[in-house]
Formats: sequence, C-alpha cells, structure tokens
Amino acid sequence: MSITQPLDHYFTKGPDMHRFIPVALTSTLLAASIGMAHADDNWSLGAQAGTTGFGGNVSWRFDDHFAVTAGYSGYTYDDLDHTNDDVKYTGKIESDIYSLKLDIYPWATSGFFISAGAVRPDVQLKAVGRYVGDGTYDDLGISIEPEDAHLDGRAELSDSVEPYLGIGWRNSAKQGLGFYAEAGAFWIDPEVSLTPRGEAMSNPLVRQVAEQEARNQEDDLKDDLSKYNIYPVAVIGVEYTF
Repeated sequence: MSITQPLDHYFTKGPDMHRFIPVALTSTLLAASIGMAHADDNWSLGAQAGTTGFGGNVSWRFDDHFAVTAGYSGYTYDDLDHTNDDVKYTGKIESDIYSLKLDIYPWATSGFFISAGAVRPDVQLKAVGRYVGDGTYDDLGISIEPEDAHLDGRAELSDSVEPYLGIGWRNSAKQGLGFYAEAGAFWIDPEVSLTPRGEAMSNPLVRQVAEQEARNQEDDLKDDLSKYNIYPVAVIGVEYTF
C-alpha cells in the first residue's frame, strides 16, 4: 500500500485564504523592506538539522531590522512502520522542503527575530499495507490469504505553497562564525490514496470488499496525518556571516 497527503481547508470563505493572506503579506513586506537596504548589509551561509531534516540556507541581513532567508532541507526515512486496525504499513518517507522568509529583528542589537514567509513542502509517504489479523478474510464466504491481497499507498502532506510563522535567534549582525536556532510551524493539508493489489483482486466480490476497506483506511490515515493541521519546525545550525 502507499500513503499520501493532509487536511480540509480552515476558512469557509475562499478555500485558499489561509494560504493566500500570509503569503501575500510576506511578499508585500519583502518588496517594501528591500528598499530600506543600506551599505552595511551582511550575508550568511548556514547548515542546519532538525524536524525538517538536513539542509542549509542563505540569509541577507539588508537592514538592522530585516533579513530575507531562503532555505532547503530534506531527508529520506526507509523504516516507516504504522499499524491501523489489522493492517500494517511499511514503507518510506521522502521529504524536500523549500522556504522563503522575511525575518524581522525588533531590536537591532539582538539576535532575536520573528519570521514569516512561504514554505513548499514536498513530503511523500509510500507504503504497502498488509493484513496482520488472526486467520484469513472470510467476507462473502470467500477465504483470502493475506499474501494474496495488499494495499499500495501514497500520501502527501501538501500539494502547494503553505504559510509559515516562527521565531528564532541568529547572529547575522556580526561577521564571523556563529549559530542559529528557529522554531515555528507551517500548514499542512494531507491527501491519502490506497489501491488494492494482489491475485485475489481478480475476484469481483473480493475487489468490492477491498475497495471499501481501502476507503475506510484512507479516512483513518488522513485523520492521523492531519491531527494538528500543522507541521512543527525546530532547527539548529551553524553559519558564517560575511
């Protein structure tokens, strides 16, 4: 089986308003603040690790109170193991997360910042689900061995650009080697797709039962993925500021 993506839209008016407003606001702030750049701007290159995987970023501190940061992080996890009812899923997660943010430093002499921006999460789950209950399936009087039927699944946490908010600490006002840390979250909207496979699917009655089971499993797995509607971000890193 495979497993794929998260959740229903939050606003009742304009299904994409929860994405559009923060991203549009960030774009406006970026455009307006770039005009404030002065000659003493700093560039920082960083490497990081955290809940989004391993990656890096480049940050332009173009003003005492503002910086623009673009980043990437990702990972591959090959030991996905999850059981829902009597179906056990094994597979992997492949994650690539891209971000563009405006960092606001309320105090010019402090490294504390508030970050707002946009994230493009490409997080794919691929898995195979197999029945692990006792005995065999006996629906409609037909006995089905577990090895003759399984679910191929895919899941995706989001299929579009999502808003991001966070806070952090960065020493980009000073040249040289330093560190940074950030915590935040971005919206997710998971989708899950399961397809019955196996020799037993050649029987129309078996396929009918398997399709219904797949739909039930999809609903359960989507509920699990979209439980909190957000993906938490917590990263630490080292950087060099020029």
